[in-house]
Amino acid sequence: MAGEEKTRRCVVLGGGPIEEEEIALIRPEDTIWAADAGLRAARRFGLHPALCLGDWDSCERPQRAEELICLPSEKDDTDTHYAARLLVQRGFREALLLGGIGGRLDHTLANLCTLLFLVRSGVFCWLVGQGAAVTALQNGTMRLPRRENTYFSIFAADGSAQGITLAGTKYPLHEAELTAGFPLGVSNEILADWADVTVREGALYLMYSKKK
Repeated sequence: MAGEEKTRRCVVLGGGPIEEEEIALIRPEDTIWAADAGLRAARRFGLHPALCLGDWDSCERPQRAEELICLPSEKDDTDTHYAARLLVQRGFREALLLGGIGGRLDHTLANLCTLLFLVRSGVFCWLVGQGAAVTALQNGTMRLPRRENTYFSIFAADGSAQGITLAGTKYPLHEAELTAGFPLGVSNEILADWADVTVREGALYLMYSKKK
C-alpha cells in the first residue's frame, strides 16, 4: 500500500467552498481524503473518500468510512494540517487541496501555511479554489504555463526572499528581493507560453487569479 501511495496524488477536501470545476481536477487514480466538513462536498459530488478525519465540530461524524480518524477539538493542528502531516508520513509526493480558499479568512491563511509546510516537506502541492490556484517555491526554479484570462502574482511566503528572477511575464524581475511587507509581485501576467520563476534564497507563493 505504501509503495502505491508514492505514485499517487492525495486530494484533501476541506470545509470551504468547492465548485464543480475544482472537482473536475481530480484524476481517476487520485486518493481522496475528506477533512471534517470536506465530507459534505464529497457526498455532494458522489465521491468516496479513502480517509475521513476531523474533530467533527462542523460536520457530523460519518457512521461508515473506509478509514476514520477522530481528532480532539482542542489541538494545535487544523484538520487540514493534520491531513497534510499524515500524507507526508504516508509517502505521498503530490497533493491537491480543495475547499481551502474562501469562507473564513483565518482558515484561508492557515491553509497557505499548510501549503508551505507541504512544499518544504517535499510534496508538490496546489491549493485551488474561488478562481485561484496557489503553489509555493523555495530555493529553486519553477516553470509555469500561461493561462488565459488570469493574473499571475508572486508573494514572499516567509519574511523576505532574495535573488528572484522572473521571465516570460509582463513585468520581469532580475535578482530582486520581495518582502512580506510590500506586494511588489501582484497582478502580473504571463505573456510567453511559460513563465520561469527562480528564487535563490527564501520561499514564494506563486498564484494564478482569474480576471473578473
